[in-house]
Amino acid sequence: MRPDRFRAAFALALCGSLVAASPRADMLTNGGFESGPAVPATGILAVAPGSPALTGWTVLNGAVNIVTNNYWACLSGVRSVALSSSGPGAIQQTFASASGSVYRLTFSMTGEPFSTPTIKHLRVEAGGTTQDYTYDVTPAWHWDMHWEQHTLDFVAPGPTTTVTLTSLDASPNGPALDGLTIDFVSAAVGDEPGRLALAPVAPDPLRHEGRVAFALPSTQPVRLAVVDVQGRTVATLAHGTMGAGPHQLSFSPRSIGLRSGLYFLILDAGEHTLVRRFTTIY
Repeated sequence: MRPDRFRAAFALALCGSLVAASPRADMLTNGGFESGPAVPATGILAVAPGSPALTGWTVLNGAVNIVTNNYWACLSGVRSVALSSSGPGAIQQTFASASGSVYRLTFSMTGEPFSTPTIKHLRVEAGGTTQDYTYDVTPAWHWDMHWEQHTLDFVAPGPTTTVTLTSLDASPNGPALDGLTIDFVSAAVGDEPGRLALAPVAPDPLRHEGRVAFALPSTQPVRLAVVDVQGRTVATLAHGTMGAGPHQLSFSPRSIGLRSGLYFLILDAGEHTLVRRFTTIY
């Protein structure tokens, strides 16, 4: 990275993120699962793979259940989805995206109270990014489901991006979902739109393992570094030639010597430098 470019990028980072986020926008169809057929008074309606009953979504693998407030307390509205009916199921949706831009999937997760396995397992895939999540049903009751919110940042691989959420539990009682949204985070930067992009560190604040997603317009030398508030490089996450397209890295703040505080993630690629602020908490 040229020193003048580094100083300009770092100065902007001190005031805010170099890659600005846009306002919230709903990009998913029926992310709250409120649209669809009537659900029986029992509060549960099974939806088989290939059925159009779950508006906007494709059901894969095993059947899933639409669950209403008549059975348990949904996060918002009156409906949610359990990803297991007779066994592990999955739901999938494709949305219009700008190639190389960064998006954030937000969702809330819970599970059937008093069921087994106690720890529910969920896999989320978006573009070229995959992340597994767990939920412990111990504190959940049907009238207070203790919904936990999660986010996943990813880079769009093209003009459309597919999001898939899959139960990893081989039982009728897997993870449940509600309140899914996809928001635009940042546009790509480069000579053409939709090319170079850097997602925020997730989660933020960061306590254990963090994820970094970025996209490159072409095969080129890349340096991805963590810098402290004094502008000193404290860790290098990637340094070398990398191919075009989306990339994802994971790192532990403790393993690279980060203490609690404010840091900056700096991506130097070609003639461009992108910066993201993040914090660590121990």
